[in-house]
Amino acid sequence: MRPLTDKQQQWVDRTVASLSLEQQLAQLLIPKLEADGGVEPLLKQMERIPFGGLFVWGATEEAHRKALSRIQAAAAVPVVVCADLENGSGYVIRGRPQFPDMLALGAADDEMLAYTVGKAAGRDGRSVGIHWSFGPVVDVNINPDNPIANTRSLGDDPERVSRLAVAVIRGMQDHGLAACAKHFPGDGVDDVDQHVTISVNDLSLERWKAVSGRTFAAAIAADVHTIMIGHIALPAWDPATDHRGALRPATVNRRIVHDLLREEMGFEGLVVTDDMNMGGVAGYVNFRERTIGCIRAGCDMLLFPRMPDAYDILLEAVRKGELEESRVQEAARRVLELKARLQLCEAAQMSPSATAAETVEFESAAGTVAARAVQLVRDVNGILPLRGLKPGSRVLTVTLSGEGFDMPVVDEELARRGFHVEHIAAAGYGAVDPYVDRVDAIFVNFAFGAAWCVGSVRSIGPQNRVFMNGFQTAHPKVVFTSFGSPYHLRQFSALPVYINAHSASAASQRAVVKAWLGEAPMEGRSPVGNLVRTF
Repeated sequence: MRPLTDKQQQWVDRTVASLSLEQQLAQLLIPKLEADGGVEPLLKQMERIPFGGLFVWGATEEAHRKALSRIQAAAAVPVVVCADLENGSGYVIRGRPQFPDMLALGAADDEMLAYTVGKAAGRDGRSVGIHWSFGPVVDVNINPDNPIANTRSLGDDPERVSRLAVAVIRGMQDHGLAACAKHFPGDGVDDVDQHVTISVNDLSLERWKAVSGRTFAAAIAADVHTIMIGHIALPAWDPATDHRGALRPATVNRRIVHDLLREEMGFEGLVVTDDMNMGGVAGYVNFRERTIGCIRAGCDMLLFPRMPDAYDILLEAVRKGELEESRVQEAARRVLELKARLQLCEAAQMSPSATAAETVEFESAAGTVAARAVQLVRDVNGILPLRGLKPGSRVLTVTLSGEGFDMPVVDEELARRGFHVEHIAAAGYGAVDPYVDRVDAIFVNFAFGAAWCVGSVRSIGPQNRVFMNGFQTAHPKVVFTSFGSPYHLRQFSALPVYINAHSASAASQRAVVKAWLGEAPMEGRSPVGNLVRTF
């Protein structure tokens, strides 16, 4: 990892020496600024526990600046502020350009676009006081049924994932934002959700090094500042199980964090846990044991620790000799080194806002990613593009979603072109049948993708009853489009027309409508294979 400047190193040394053990412990904690809770509870907490990091959710630029300015003004040591800027800033900083999901970027397969995604996150993040992105996701989605990587992944090819992730990392870090490769030792392999239970990367060690290990090695070689540890077991490296037969997740496994990531792979940067309340670790070991265990394993910061309990537990553990003081000092030093690397010790917490030209650049890049990601997978009847539709044509849109998610931009774009649009959300048995004889085209849109605690990227639930009676064989112009998981042909093998957009962003919705109507080509190539189940 690139060394600190002399000035930065002196600040780290001086600050470490000035902090008591209690203050060093506090540097290891990352509470969250609740979206509706305000800063007052955190300011009160900071009086006793001067936490080292803070996670923020979505808010406007003004709201971020106002809240974070108050936090930093009260902090004796600058607080490193983090957020999930996996694919740009628009989902965390409301009003800023929103990029499509990473799977769409994988489909676009353009390193300059990937760099721009990182640049946008860096410019917008630093302008409101966010210094650290929990992204990019470098998990390789080799299992079509994995519910966590999927649309958050850059695909199933470790070479492509590595190349594009490195471009995102450089875009972020060239613009003052620390990147975080996640989720070590690699999600995307099994079909369970680490928010619910322990995920298992069951690749052989040789295969792991060629797949999951390769993407993290590429991130390390690109000088990524931080790595997030997932609640993921790696039996090829540590096959030991407990009395229940459960494998030990990486977050509390020193063999994985220290022996593999630090010693074997040579990572020198900061290691942060994933959410400490997720079932993958919370269901494995109790609160006290996981709080101590993560630090003992080699993690430097805890994400979403219960405050003040986690702090009190760690302090008690050090005093009782359950946690070595040297491990706390080592972790605290890494936290301060990250802050120095981000120039929090010598520069303003917030940089100037992105220029108008940069905003245009980001919006253009988002549109380009979306357009290049639209992939025509199947059109057995040759009905696309639907150029025969004229203003005044009646069309039906149907959204199938696992979480009640809808896509209004699709309907807005169709209506803007003069079509009479009717819409069904969460369709059930026979819902589409009455429209077969009265509309000119039917657009069925899947909106299933990576989502925490849902447990599947497949079309699931009672709304699948819409496929009873076979409306798609009764109407000549039915188009199925996935705005999320690209694997629906594995579940519905007889769909006559099928498109993958790889994202449900507003830009992706606009790009798909253009593709339906022949206003733009569908030239996207899938970043994953196994689109159709073979028997």
